[in-house]
Amino acid sequence: MATDLELIKRAFELLDSNTYEQVLPIVDEEFEMVTTAEVASEPNTYRGPEGVRRWWLEFLDAMDRVYLEALNYSELNDGRVIVEFIIHARGKHSGIEAGQPAVAIATASHGKLLRLEFFTSVESARAAAEPPPG
Repeated sequence: MATDLELIKRAFELLDSNTYEQVLPIVDEEFEMVTTAEVASEPNTYRGPEGVRRWWLEFLDAMDRVYLEALNYSELNDGRVIVEFIIHARGKHSGIEAGQPAVAIATASHGKLLRLEFFTSVESARAAAEPPPG
């Protein structure tokens, strides 16, 4: 069985408009991803494999091609992983290509992707990952 880090790396490789369906078997039924106004033009909550499919279909309403390019993986002490990546997209009608830097904390366990939390910077992700003082 793949380690959690290997599973997260594989998931990011598959998060492409041409291959996203292949990631669905490793997405847990309890998976949750929340896109906030700070990181998405259409904030929303996506749950389970069907939520991941809906997220991609929403992209593909306006985009011809979308893929994620992972730049760095930083393991946290609790098994979660901070992933720095770029969301690449090409407009369906305009043909304009753009890239947006992004950061997520990915959580995996028992061979399944459980959660993606998005942040505007590595610093804000690290701050959110720290246990509360006390």
